[in-house]
Amino acid sequence: MTFPRATLKLGFAGLVAAAALFTAASASAATSWSIGVNLPGVVVSEPAPVYYEPAPVYSRPAPTYYQPAQPVYSAPAPVYYEPESRWEERRAQRWEERRAERREWRRRQWEREQHRRYYEDRD
Repeated sequence: MTFPRATLKLGFAGLVAAAALFTAASASAATSWSIGVNLPGVVVSEPAPVYYEPAPVYSRPAPTYYQPAQPVYSAPAPVYYEPESRWEERRAQRWEERRAERREWRRRQWEREQHRRYYEDRD
C-alpha cells in the first residue's frame, strides 16, 4: 500500500507538531514523576531537630593592657601687652604732681588759718 505524498507530508508535520507541543510543555511545567510502593502506615520524613545545650566553658578573661598616653608638649600662647604711650605716662605723672601740690597748698592754707585764729583769739 502506498500513501500519497501529501498524506505523508501531513502526517509527518503532525508528528513534528505533537513532539514540539509535548516537549515545550514538559520543559516549562517543571513536573516530576516517581515510582512508589503504596504501603499503608509507612511514612518516611526528616527527623525532628534535636537541640543539645553546649557544655559550659569557663575561662579567665584576657588581661587588658593600656598604654599610657604620650605627653603632649605645647608652647604657651603668646601674650602681648601694648605699652602705654610716653605722653600718657607724662600726663598721668603731671596730674598726680598737681594733685599733690594742691593738697600741700590746702594743708598750708588750713595751718595758716588755724594759726591766725589761735593767735587772734588770744589778743
